[in-house]
Amino acid sequence: MNPKANGQLQKEWGWLIAAYLFLGGVGAGAYTIAAINSFMGESLEPSTVVGLWIGFPALLIGSLFLIADLGTPKNAVLAGMKPGSSWIARGTWIISTFMVLSLIHLILHVFMGIGETAGGRTILSVVAVAGIAFAVGTMAYTGILLGASKGIPFWRSGVVPVVFVISAVVTGHFTIALGMVLWGGGAVAAESFRLMAAEAAALVVIEVLAIFFFLHEAYKLPDPRESAERILKNRMFVIGYFALGLGLPLVLMLLVSLGMADAGKSTILGVVAVGSILGLVGGLILRQAVLISGALPTLNMAGFEFRRIARPKEPKAGIGLLPPS
Repeated sequence: MNPKANGQLQKEWGWLIAAYLFLGGVGAGAYTIAAINSFMGESLEPSTVVGLWIGFPALLIGSLFLIADLGTPKNAVLAGMKPGSSWIARGTWIISTFMVLSLIHLILHVFMGIGETAGGRTILSVVAVAGIAFAVGTMAYTGILLGASKGIPFWRSGVVPVVFVISAVVTGHFTIALGMVLWGGGAVAAESFRLMAAEAAALVVIEVLAIFFFLHEAYKLPDPRESAERILKNRMFVIGYFALGLGLPLVLMLLVSLGMADAGKSTILGVVAVGSILGLVGGLILRQAVLISGALPTLNMAGFEFRRIARPKEPKAGIGLLPPS
């Protein structure tokens, strides 16, 4: 073994990638909710406007985190090469196309207001449908990219893209709700917040089911089981994501939608804001936890186990040889 290589098997992606995954999911999820709500009537028009304002900027900022992780803008340009054989290249084109569509939708709907005419509404509908398709592609791409890492069984599950799509829609929804509170709370009717809270509660329930199914399937198989155990022992994941990022927002959104009929508007806004912030923090924790918990499985050879260990005073991971038990 080359001592200079230090037996390094895997480089863990850090917070730059987690931030990119989070902001990319927020942008695509917010746009998806905004585009869908644009077909649902005037009562949800505020959510459409706020969501369109969030979609493109969130993707743009997230892309800057990705470029920072790549090192130079030149590497980002090279990432789009060979889409026929590279998921990174395909994702680059999917995300770039979505960013263009979300920007066009924002300009047409908010700045030009072409939705006031029948022809304008038709154009917006076409842009919205295309935008939703590429937004879903953007949300799913990150999970597909992780799944393409064949050496990490925990990421290779077909459920990972589904989890990422659902979580992105949930965080996008929470971002819209928080934006409505901060920038349009006084002008938006309380009924709009109740509708948004009901939507959020339903989406959180779906996310809970998806993450339970993902972890259950991972734990049943021998290769990803070690990663499943790692993530379930992570206190930040269990407390920060499950309890505070899913459980508490679900309770708060159910209160707003079903149990606060006599509450004042300021109280409703406060509860929605707290629930949305907790949900967003939970979405960020989920992505970081999935990244750091994905590890190469323990190798068993001739009664010996090979594991990744951290050597003292050295920043890189190494391989340790353990005698048979």
